Amino acid sequence: MPDPGSPALAMHPMDPRRGENLSPRFCAVLCWLLRLPPITTPAITGIVVSGDLVLAATDRDPFHDTPIGSWSDVCRNLRDWGAACGADEPTVAGLVARLGKAGP
Repeated sequence: MPDPGSPALAMHPMDPRRGENLSPRFCAVLCWLLRLPPITTPAITGIVVSGDLVLAATDRDPFHDTPIGSWSDVCRNLRDWGAACGADEPTVAGLVARLGKAGP
C-alpha cells in the first residue's frame, strides 16, 4: 500500500488505494471513474451500462463483455464506499452520473 501522505492519495477521498478490503474489480471501477492510473490487472479501459448490467472493456479484452455487476449493486457499492471515505453526496452522485453516462 502506498504511503498515506503521497500526493495521489490526497487527490480524492475515494481513491481506491485507500481501501484494504475492496475487491479488485471494484478498485478497477473506481480507478476508471476517478480517472486514476490503473492499480489492477487487467485494467478497465471502458464501461458500458446495458439495461441493469454494467460491463467493462479491459486492456486484455477490448470488447465490453466483462461483467462488473448489476447497476443497482455497483451504485450501492459506490455510495457505501463514499460514505466510508467521507465523500460528500455531490461527489458520489457525480460518480454515479458518470457511470450512468458510460458508453462504448
